[in-house]
Amino acid sequence: MNEKKVLITGAGGRIGNIICPILADIYNLRFFDTKKLKSIKNEEIFIGNILDMKSLQTAMEDIDVVIHLAAISDEDDFVNKILPINIQGTYNVLEAAKNSKVKKVILASTIQTIWNYPNNKIITTDMPSRPFNLYACSKLFGENAGKYYSEKFGISVICLRIGYMLPYGHEWLEDSEKKKSWTSPNDLIQIINKCIDNEDLKYEIFFAISENENAYLDISNLKKKLNYKSIDGIKNSNVEDSL
Repeated sequence: MNEKKVLITGAGGRIGNIICPILADIYNLRFFDTKKLKSIKNEEIFIGNILDMKSLQTAMEDIDVVIHLAAISDEDDFVNKILPINIQGTYNVLEAAKNSKVKKVILASTIQTIWNYPNNKIITTDMPSRPFNLYACSKLFGENAGKYYSEKFGISVICLRIGYMLPYGHEWLEDSEKKKSWTSPNDLIQIINKCIDNEDLKYEIFFAISENENAYLDISNLKKKLNYKSIDGIKNSNVEDSL
């Protein structure tokens, strides 16, 4: 087992439920969630809220890497939900990481940060963002705050713009547009593993998607910097097998 200690906020959420059982075989995990979670392999379980700085600080003691998943995960009431959780909460996570001398923070962002581009145009992470909604704007706050904390305080911050995170066989994968930006469970876990283990990344934004045919999101930097090789990308020739 890798000796790195990894804290996962929102470990009991949709993505957390998929990646935690796999990561538990690789790293020493600590879960942070608003509800009591079951241990997979004797992980430490912390019940808390990312709006509570004290509980965050306690959970980050002796942690090497934070994977920040806790969020309002789509468009919702901005003032009462998105603003406190996605903006104040993300600030709290980064500030607690700085105070706790955490070496690396992986932020879950979204491809909705560029959804106002036409999807017949190849989009790179170097291009200006074009957020689709206020949820995407809140994720861009995280990306920019992450850049500040990386440059100002030396924390490695990696922002993963996650696509359609859908389980194998999901009915939405029959939609030709959604297939272009599918993020398979295996590929997301691979990307996270590579982000955790790479010691050279200072600040990066990656489109965290599988290598799907006709994709309009460029993942060349993911391949170059992480040696990423997609396992589950959808091709016209294997659509039936993938579904």
